[in-house]
Amino acid sequence: MDLRLANKNSWYPSKTIRLFRLFLHTICFLTILIFGSGCVSKGYSYQGNPLFGWMESSGEVRTTDPFPILKRYPTFHAIDFEFPVGGKYADGYYLAQKFGSENAKFGGRKHLGEDWNALTGGDSDYAAPVYAFGNGVVSEIADYGGGWGKVVRIVHHQNLANGNFYHLETIYAHLHTIDVEPGQLVKKTEWIGTIGDAGGSYPAHLHFELRSKVGAPLGGGYGLTTDGFLPPTRWLMTYGPKEKSFSEETFQWIGEKNGTL
Repeated sequence: MDLRLANKNSWYPSKTIRLFRLFLHTICFLTILIFGSGCVSKGYSYQGNPLFGWMESSGEVRTTDPFPILKRYPTFHAIDFEFPVGGKYADGYYLAQKFGSENAKFGGRKHLGEDWNALTGGDSDYAAPVYAFGNGVVSEIADYGGGWGKVVRIVHHQNLANGNFYHLETIYAHLHTIDVEPGQLVKKTEWIGTIGDAGGSYPAHLHFELRSKVGAPLGGGYGLTTDGFLPPTRWLMTYGPKEKSFSEETFQWIGEKNGTL
């Protein structure tokens, strides 16, 4: 996933923009305080990562607190998980960029998710369906523009069936369409959107992240460490479908076959 630098001239906003942004955040906070729900914000979005800097978002950000909803449905657990593309075993897809791989373009920073691309390459998977990794609540839908494009975030309450519960978060990025709403309950394998190219930033593919820290800043897709992030395919080796075995190597395109990313 190639997250591009913002225009260097917009690396830090003017005083007027900062004051306007403060005003918007104040309105947003009051909206949440009074109505108990998320709000729509537009304009400048700082992702907390030098790969982004300041850039103008091309759409809106809509959020909600997933925890009251999960509390309202105490049996709506994520017991098992499946791949977000290609069905149960990601048929027809390969890992164009694995979790933890170092990218020289970003100073050797590590990839914090997985990039899924169709075996047919190029934009052949454009508008192909993206599925929920597991049962959960949609906590955010957004169009950040730039290197992220359209994004869906889902929070999962994982039941390990041994009395232990954990919260996980999944992020689906570069989408062409978003087909869910904040606060919506989604089931494992439910259609949540379609694969896109972040507004033509690169060939169509899905950037997918699995996080152990819920609600953290979106970030930049790469980091000096992988703390707070989990390797999705390796996670599925334990908590995914069991009819056949697989590993990250299963989804390596033989000889990389001139992969498109």
